[in-house]
Amino acid sequence: MITEYKIICSGIKKKVIYHFSDTHLTEYDELSSKEEIDKAIHQTESWERVRADFARHGAEPYGEYEKRAPGYHFCRALETAKDGDALAIAGDLLDYVSPANIRFAEKHLSAFDKPYVAVCGNHENSLELPQTGALSQMARPVSVCDLGDLQLIGVDNSKRNVSAEQNDALRALLENGKKSVIVMHVPVMCESNAHKLKQSGVYFQFNYEGCPDENIDFINIIDTHSQNVVMVLAGHLHYSNYALISGKVPQFVSSQGIIGNINKYVIGEENEIF
Repeated sequence: MITEYKIICSGIKKKVIYHFSDTHLTEYDELSSKEEIDKAIHQTESWERVRADFARHGAEPYGEYEKRAPGYHFCRALETAKDGDALAIAGDLLDYVSPANIRFAEKHLSAFDKPYVAVCGNHENSLELPQTGALSQMARPVSVCDLGDLQLIGVDNSKRNVSAEQNDALRALLENGKKSVIVMHVPVMCESNAHKLKQSGVYFQFNYEGCPDENIDFINIIDTHSQNVVMVLAGHLHYSNYALISGKVPQFVSSQGIIGNINKYVIGEENEIF
């Protein structure tokens, strides 16, 4: 299911950005060991129940199409995103890091011919990911996809924290004055979504009670540079969510990619997108 949003932003040429998260790939192939095959089958079967529960929680469709394999939905998402100018993958692309999952994701991402930024989710470990190739962005604390008059900034907050070094890098990128989209896995809890996120539990919150000071600094950096931050894109919740960070910056959480959900953002001058 594609959910489309229009974002008015002066000073940039019209662009289409696609965004998905939480595809939770559980692949195996002819090179996989029996142990790896058994794990992939077990995890796939486990997700068949869990993703249905999330769909019911989010009041989203869950029929024969949504029941298709995670790998199918990942490939369909990439095919859909070829229609855009760039892609943001907001974590949990893989359900776990394994040779077969890496081979599958690398193969299809390598064939994707548009710019993209991808970040780690809590199901991935940056230390276990390839340092080169299509997945290497996910291994970086901060990454950038430059689209000329717009930049996509990936920040790894998959462990529900960020470092002072990541904050310094983010601040420097936002200070260059370029319009920016920030991509991360765990969403910020805002006044408008606090009730929902608190219901989901602390596991789904970035700025939870007692969180590190760096997390609060991260939000303050976004607030300070809100004139340059077009939006924040996240995942992790497995249901769609919209909120305003500090009452200013739109945050969009994409619903679970494991059943085929993907967001589309048309960004530009009002007369270009309406």
